[in-house]
Amino acid sequence: MSSPADHVEPNACAPDPGLTIQGFSPGEDYSRTDVLRFMPLERFLSLIEFEAMWFSRLGALQDKFEGTNPDGFRAGVLKIAEDPKVVERLKSSGPWDQFVATAEHGRTGDDGRLMLLVNCWFIGKEETLEMWRDYGDRGKGIAIRSSVSRLATAFQIPGDCRLISRVGRISYVDFRTHELRTNDANKVAFIKDKSFEKENEVRVLTLNSFHSGCLNPDGTQIWGRTFDPNIKGLCIRCDLKVLIRNAIVGPNSAQHFRMLLKRIVARYGLTIDVEYSKVAPFS
Repeated sequence: MSSPADHVEPNACAPDPGLTIQGFSPGEDYSRTDVLRFMPLERFLSLIEFEAMWFSRLGALQDKFEGTNPDGFRAGVLKIAEDPKVVERLKSSGPWDQFVATAEHGRTGDDGRLMLLVNCWFIGKEETLEMWRDYGDRGKGIAIRSSVSRLATAFQIPGDCRLISRVGRISYVDFRTHELRTNDANKVAFIKDKSFEKENEVRVLTLNSFHSGCLNPDGTQIWGRTFDPNIKGLCIRCDLKVLIRNAIVGPNSAQHFRMLLKRIVARYGLTIDVEYSKVAPFS
């Protein structure tokens, strides 16, 4: 059996008909650029049951700088907020709450926090303990392996939303010193603070817009709406046979769970390998 490193996908040299890919080296073979997505078991079961994957709204993610221009108003407010004496002084004079509200909800050049959804993956052939700990239910979850070319073709994003959507590698910057000098959401959405550099992330980006490819988290179809700035995210339909190359059972799962998961994915018509993690169990 070939290893993930030796795997060559069909038509690897054919032109990619899917989403725009950005941030990688010129001439890179995207079919050989492995990516991993770590998730709790329930998120994996939702994926294979509904054939749809969760996309988070930028502003709902963990990183407080997510979707923020380092040169912009919101970044300035976040930096001010790190000095409690300055915050107290502003609160006493009245404008602090207004500053925060404007930064979070006004047109500050960081509108992508409301307007964009992302689906995040780790670039790498091998799992890491950190990714299992932080995103894989502390080693009891599931990881799925895919590739950049698969990400570009697997998701059912129609029409104008597809034209704006893309797959891009994250650039890690120092938010205190980095100068972006643009409010282009396609650039703002693909930078993160250096404190997240270990995540080595690539993400699929699309509009926060309801369309025929969207589902509610419970798998029901969405009707009659086009945009909601307050949602945490949406599920977007995908071709599982394109998206998933193989699945990995977390290192803190029982050994027999691998065989159980193989039976589960087979019932859904997926002919994928199910591996046990190569990472040692951890506490």
